[in-house]
Amino acid sequence: MKLTYRDKVILGIFLAVAIVVAGYFALIKNKNETIKKDNDRLSVLEDTEKDYKQKIAQIEPLRDTINETVDETNKITDKFVPRDKVSNPVVLDQYMQHFCKDNNIRIMTLAVSDMSESNLGYYYIEGTDIGSGLRSIADINGDYQKDVDKANAEANSLREREVPPTLLTQYGISAQGKKEDLWKLMSAIEKYDKALLINSVSFALLEDDEKKPSSSSSSGEGEEGSKPSKSSDDEEKKTIEPEDEVELNMVVSLYSVYDLPKVDLDKIN
Repeated sequence: MKLTYRDKVILGIFLAVAIVVAGYFALIKNKNETIKKDNDRLSVLEDTEKDYKQKIAQIEPLRDTINETVDETNKITDKFVPRDKVSNPVVLDQYMQHFCKDNNIRIMTLAVSDMSESNLGYYYIEGTDIGSGLRSIADINGDYQKDVDKANAEANSLREREVPPTLLTQYGISAQGKKEDLWKLMSAIEKYDKALLINSVSFALLEDDEKKPSSSSSSGEGEEGSKPSKSSDDEEKKTIEPEDEVELNMVVSLYSVYDLPKVDLDKIN
């Protein structure tokens, strides 16, 4: 069968369309499906990227917050005695002896405790509620109780707060010096900028052997050179003047904590 020119043109057009359609189904459709899958994956990755960017944006503020917390914490821990100053009796004595030396107190004996864990309580005035029964009867509007609660608010808050643990070392001395110098010593410890607390202190008049009354008494009453017996008033305790030498015993507690180190945020995974 001989095809005319017109038939050949129609057949060519048909073949071209068939090739295009076959190519679409063979290549373009599969590519479209691949593109659709890639677009779906891209959408997921974009959401992941957005989430990461949000987290990254939070890093700097978080870094600043951590550093500020460390700095504020160390301002508090700086008020405590450094642990390396109380690590053993020798360094503790070196750390504390200047208090006595600067105030002319002579240490005779020394006792140092091992470091232990202790709770450092809060300081507040424990008031006595007097007349609470009468107050409750008269307190029709509750104003009296409000005044009491306001006055005791700080004490109540500290009483209910958890008491933090600390490291405790105690430094005990028996020493000699003037009473006025003992007062200076206690004042120096009180004003010191680290956590030192005087637990106990006692003192008594220091007398030389020559100043102590003789235990012997004269039997020759009225004899020349004999001394009258001491009256009960003479035997009363002598008032200790500021310039008098005293023997003293004192125990001082030193409180330490662990410092919070700087956080190396670059090493955190």
